[in-house]
Amino acid sequence: MLLSVHKVVWKRSPTRISSCPRSPPGVPVHRPPDTGRRGPAHALAALTALALCAAGTTALSGPAQAAAGCRVDYTVNQWNTGFTGNVTVTNLGGPLDGWTLQWTFPAGERLSQGWNAEFSSSGADVTAANTAWNAAIPTGGTVSFGFNATHTGTVGVPQNFTLNGTACAGPGDPPDPEDPQEPEEPGEPTTPSDPTGARQAERLDRGLISVRSGNGNLVSWRLLGSDPRDVAFNVYRGSTRLNSAPLTAATSYLDSGAPADASYTVRPVVGGVEQAASAASLTFTNGYLDVPLQRPAGGSVNGSSYTYDANDASVGDLDGDGRYEIVLKWEPTNARDNSQSGYTGPVLIDAYELDGTRLWRIDLGRNIRAGAHYTQFQVYDYDGDGRAEVAMKTADGTRDGTGAVIGSATADHRNSSGYVLSGPEYLTVFDGRTGRALDTVDYVPARGSVSSWGDSYGNRVDRFLAATAYLDGQRPSMIFSRGYYTRTVIAAWDFRDGRLTRRWTFDTNSSTNAGRGYDGQGFHSLSIADADGDGRDEIMFGAMAVDDDGRAMWTTGYGHGDALHVGDFVPNRPGLEVYGVSESSSQPNAWLADARTGSTLWRTASGGDNGRGVAGDVWAGSPGAEFWSSRVDGLLNTSGTTIGRKPGSANFLVWWDGDPTRELLDQTHVDKYGPGGDTRLLTGSGVASNNGTKATPALSGDILGDWREEVVWRTADSSALRIYASPHPTDLRIPTLVHDTQYRVAIAWQNTAYNQPPHPSFHIGDGMAAPPWPDIHHP
Repeated sequence: MLLSVHKVVWKRSPTRISSCPRSPPGVPVHRPPDTGRRGPAHALAALTALALCAAGTTALSGPAQAAAGCRVDYTVNQWNTGFTGNVTVTNLGGPLDGWTLQWTFPAGERLSQGWNAEFSSSGADVTAANTAWNAAIPTGGTVSFGFNATHTGTVGVPQNFTLNGTACAGPGDPPDPEDPQEPEEPGEPTTPSDPTGARQAERLDRGLISVRSGNGNLVSWRLLGSDPRDVAFNVYRGSTRLNSAPLTAATSYLDSGAPADASYTVRPVVGGVEQAASAASLTFTNGYLDVPLQRPAGGSVNGSSYTYDANDASVGDLDGDGRYEIVLKWEPTNARDNSQSGYTGPVLIDAYELDGTRLWRIDLGRNIRAGAHYTQFQVYDYDGDGRAEVAMKTADGTRDGTGAVIGSATADHRNSSGYVLSGPEYLTVFDGRTGRALDTVDYVPARGSVSSWGDSYGNRVDRFLAATAYLDGQRPSMIFSRGYYTRTVIAAWDFRDGRLTRRWTFDTNSSTNAGRGYDGQGFHSLSIADADGDGRDEIMFGAMAVDDDGRAMWTTGYGHGDALHVGDFVPNRPGLEVYGVSESSSQPNAWLADARTGSTLWRTASGGDNGRGVAGDVWAGSPGAEFWSSRVDGLLNTSGTTIGRKPGSANFLVWWDGDPTRELLDQTHVDKYGPGGDTRLLTGSGVASNNGTKATPALSGDILGDWREEVVWRTADSSALRIYASPHPTDLRIPTLVHDTQYRVAIAWQNTAYNQPPHPSFHIGDGMAAPPWPDIHHP
């Protein structure tokens, strides 16, 4: 949206000012900041005011009393009864060591808060003065600050600004009042063109963060799929530009010697013209950012007492402001595996802003049992309105974020063993802003006869998986399933115009699939990828795959397993690969297959229950990815040949340091693999991992900053989620991984059952090719 530009000339009564000098060479052209708020709830208005004056001198005392020639750029973004103002002052006079800018709001506008300056106000009169770190403004230099204010109507433009007591107006004899010469009008703000690629993706802001690194700060930000490919960046600490020339390589900058609490912005440079400033950075003072939580009270059910721990998490732009919010599952401490009897406390789902503001809480109620296999929640913008929805299985007694009850509020379908094996089951989509239930349908498939799923007491019938997939190659659909030990049913759903519509259902018991080897091939996890390269996603369901149209695609027949990985693990061959491990003593312990055909590329000998397996490029000494698992000795290369010692963990992976090989993430630490041993890079402070022996984080992925991945753990007392970000510089320039849709949907399904790390659709590793540019569009 093009911002409207209004040119205003301040007057020194009673005459017009004279023509003023242009900005000195090299002074960046300021563009109105873009807050990234594009949702329908925010009406964007912009006003630009420009005041120019010649460098006349005024007698002041002390270093601050230099010439007060100035230019003021004043922009606002308006919403409802408030607005955000951004002010940039350019010093066109002598050097300043201390400054005060004063102005008067139009009628009805009042200051409420500000940043990057010391503010005071009396009614409509506002004073902004320097802080300790931005007092000095050299000739031609700038200082920027911002504020929030209220209004009672249309936001106007202040009619005067004074810098250190001197009005921003021209000296000397006035020009002919009938033939005024106005200041040079600034260039039109650049409105970035929206990308026109195939797949819907979020319209995100820069995700700017500042992470303490030694005696300085590592500042990093997103390279967006909507950016021009040759975009460069300028980095500002307060009003001071830190880089001498626009940055064209990595989207990170090490600001050595800076204070830990310094505030930063970045400004893209497109075609040599500096663009709008980003939102101010999030500060990771000790290497992490805490998101305060509201831990629910515990309770007791059927003699079983429980408290709550923060468990799995996901992210989505719930309110359309370009920033991720966190959706969090609260797990009661008496949660049960499906194989274990017992009553459990209810599962709760919260949504939080990164400052700890809780948006809503959903109570799934007594008829949804707590445990790793029962509740898989998906967070994604399914209807293309620019805001993410939240989808999950519900039941009688579920209360949405507004307190409304789904189904019967009094029904209790639990049996004497604590299982829920009767009563209705639902699939519900919730509004990400409020937690309000938007649509509810019957869960597909219905449980039917419990024993038909492999046992009669309720273990195998309630094995649920969930994911998000671009089945049409353009817009996301949700995937919810039941069963994987024997029968498997997968249902694909679209959410459009406020309604859930079933796209297709895959059933291993159907006449077209029965007897073809698809039974019992599911894992405790799943993945989504464009396996055949046709632009549409397939469901990678363990040892089998289902095509984008719901038809059976292939099966290896290797049966059920725990860990699954899908990615470009062998970059010198076309397409993607699937790596899995098996629980069966009659099947290969580990195997690698072609994602398009399911044909086996290599496999190991059979053995027993191989509970852990990982695929990723963790060592630069071997091309492509490496593979390792609990029951297979050594580290295997892309041919399945042993090339070295096994890493010290077989759990999660994380891109943490500055090189393209991936690091090991296990429990509450990050390690670097080496042939002689692992090297500890990070030990989380005061945090805990989740899901028992699985020891997984609440979430891990590229959710902020540059392409490296953050790790989100709960604090030991579940009072906060602690987000760790890399403090290591990098020279790699890679678009944000969440604009690679295979990676983005992996963030969505990461919480499903036995959590697994996300993989992009392209290879990141030693000797990697230039990464592909995201093929996306914005809704």
